Amino acid sequence: MASLFRKSSRSSTSRSGSRSRIVDGSARVEFTDLAPAPDVFLGQSAYLFLRYAESAARHAHDATDLETESTLAIVAEECFIRFSTLAATLDKLKVDRLSAMSPFIAPTREFERRTRGRNWVERLACTWVTMAFLQDFWRRLAQGLPAKIRADVISALDNDRIIDVLRSELERRIALEPGLRPTLALWSRRLVGDTMLMAESALLPHATQATSTDSLGTVFTELIASHSLRMDAMGLTA
Repeated sequence: MASLFRKSSRSSTSRSGSRSRIVDGSARVEFTDLAPAPDVFLGQSAYLFLRYAESAARHAHDATDLETESTLAIVAEECFIRFSTLAATLDKLKVDRLSAMSPFIAPTREFERRTRGRNWVERLACTWVTMAFLQDFWRRLAQGLPAKIRADVISALDNDRIIDVLRSELERRIALEPGLRPTLALWSRRLVGDTMLMAESALLPHATQATSTDSLGTVFTELIASHSLRMDAMGLTA
């Protein structure tokens, strides 16, 4: 996380076609100018949604009541639809989807290891917190993708149904067991750092080319603010 907020020690120019601005005498790079190559963006986001689909299916399998099982089946289905849409966009670009996703297998599974909760409810909260944060991030970053795929990707990420369903299930669990609230509040705070590192992994090659990364700090501040609003609405502010 810290590397995003450090200014580059090397002076270099932004990539061709960027919308750099001059602010206070120094070049500032727009966040969307740092969008990775389409195969990197799509490979990372598609693989993560595939893993989210698998995780939601496991949560559904381990659910203790039919209402929860049905709810999480919806989440698994929606995540798989997003995976399919993003993978199909790779096909549209004539990029092998397996080759595009393979570099993200190890980091994604390490991310899962680091954010794996101690129990079923913490794992459910992890899915909600990390997916909501990363979806906000990808929506911002997608604005910098090539025009021929931008609309398809933004459309695939536009629906908040998954986030809403997960939030409703967590609210129901907390209502049944109010003692979960402080534990989940602390757990949700712990998840943010690892989630930011996962997001940073898509930006890092371009961020190191930027004259200044202040704009990245601004964007991540906005993402954290959105995360905090979600936590406040759930009463999960520690």
